[in-house]
Amino acid sequence: MHKLQLINVSKSFGLHAVLRDLSFEIFPNELFIILGSSGCGKTTLLLGILGLQQFDDGRVIVDGVDVTNLSPGERNIGYVPQNYALFPNHTVFENIAFGLRLRKVSKHSMQTRVRQIIEDFGLQGLEYHFPSQLSGGQMQRVALARALIVEPSLLLLDEPVSALDIETRKKIKAELKDLQKKLRITMIYITHDQQETLEMADRFGILNDGKIEQFGSPDEVFYKPKTLFVAQFLNTENILKGKIIHKFGNKITIQVNDIILKTYTQLEISEGDSVAVCIRPGAIHLSTYHIPQGKNVFVGTIDSIYPIGRDLEIRVLITPEEILKIRMSRIVAKELKLAHGMPVSLSIDEKFIHLISAAEISQ
Repeated sequence: MHKLQLINVSKSFGLHAVLRDLSFEIFPNELFIILGSSGCGKTTLLLGILGLQQFDDGRVIVDGVDVTNLSPGERNIGYVPQNYALFPNHTVFENIAFGLRLRKVSKHSMQTRVRQIIEDFGLQGLEYHFPSQLSGGQMQRVALARALIVEPSLLLLDEPVSALDIETRKKIKAELKDLQKKLRITMIYITHDQQETLEMADRFGILNDGKIEQFGSPDEVFYKPKTLFVAQFLNTENILKGKIIHKFGNKITIQVNDIILKTYTQLEISEGDSVAVCIRPGAIHLSTYHIPQGKNVFVGTIDSIYPIGRDLEIRVLITPEEILKIRMSRIVAKELKLAHGMPVSLSIDEKFIHLISAAEISQ
């Protein structure tokens, strides 16, 4: 059972603070993703955990042991860098065996273990190939096998599928998830890809300005962003300005321009407070027949229709100032015969209306 704790870690380069007093815990046997845009400090955080770069302050704890001042080799942490870092003049067998040679494992044991992991990773027949003779997916498997053969406490992965084509990426992601569950290993995976995060993470954290903005499962963070940054970063898309006009317990009424929305919240807010109203495009039901305006039901006209992959994004003008985006399949849209300027009714279930308080908006 392997877990990681970071306690008040910080890192600056000159006057630029990359990580700021960061603390969090990664649970045993989970696949934890650190999500963030390029340059936000993801790789700096990973290298600090690994020991290839020292934090300015703070502690790194692995299974209750403080490894802050230990070398990378003493930390027993596996690492797969973004470019795989395979030795170009070594064969697949030699690359995978590298960590065992450093640990002076006997020749017989080394050969047995390398051949077993080659079989486990489907690399049979490639033992004596060099990295230049491998596909991207094969190089990825070699890098993973090399990291895992030494049975690390944790496995760190730096954007491990970003260099692969779409089909290979899908396959490797599925294999990684299966491998993590099979080996019951704690994985820390960094990426800038939101879809990848939603597909793979047990939990994830969004890194911004040197701090984790929010932790949680994909459903928790995706549907209940705590800050405006998180909502915008995760492409909530429908973020409206509203004001609380009535509150009774956790039931509230919100005014957005001349539209009334009703929902419930655990936020500490009062009547008169400003809020951001977040509504996912897929949570809005569109009808071409008239529904009387009422609780979370309002009317509008179609402003535009855009293809988004297999779906369509329908943009509906609900007031002269506000547009709501609705996501629906092309088949449903075709049956409804949607067109620019068509009047439509929109309805939203109260459980899909999420609020962000004014205090979080201003941060």
